[in-house]
This record gives sequence, structure tokens and C-alpha cells, in this order.
Amino acid sequence: MIVNYGKIMKRVKHKYAVPIAVARRAEELEDFGRPKLDPETVKKAGDKITVAMKELEDGKIRIRNEEMLKILTPKVK
Repeated sequence: MIVNYGKIMKRVKHKYAVPIAVARRAEELEDFGRPKLDPETVKKAGDKITVAMKELEDGKIRIRNEEMLKILTPKVK
């Protein structure tokens, strides 16, 4: 299954938040979380990381406190 990273970046403005959010969601799925995708898509995805990325791409999950991430962004001159 191909995940469109460009589409994810349009939703999430901070590139460093994507792997953190995906990892946390994959852990949640590992600990008996239910996928928010249809069963056919989950079967195609295979692993929990891909399921989490596909959920983020489709807008099924979102990153909370995205405003806090602006503070962490370095200001380079």
C-alpha cells in the first residue's frame, strides 16, 4: 500500500510531528486499539505503522496541540 506523504504534509505543518504521531498511533493499535479504516484497507496495509500513516493521510486521526509544536520549531536566520 502506498501512502501519500505529501498529502500528510498538507494536513500536518510540522514534519517532525508525523513520525511521533504515527508511532503513538501504532502503539495504540498494538495495545488493542481499533483501526479507523475499513477492514479491506487494513488488510492491504499489513503492518500497524502503515495503518497509522494511512489514518493520518485520510484525516481519520489528527495531531492535538499542534500550536505547541510551533514553539519547538527552530527559528533559523
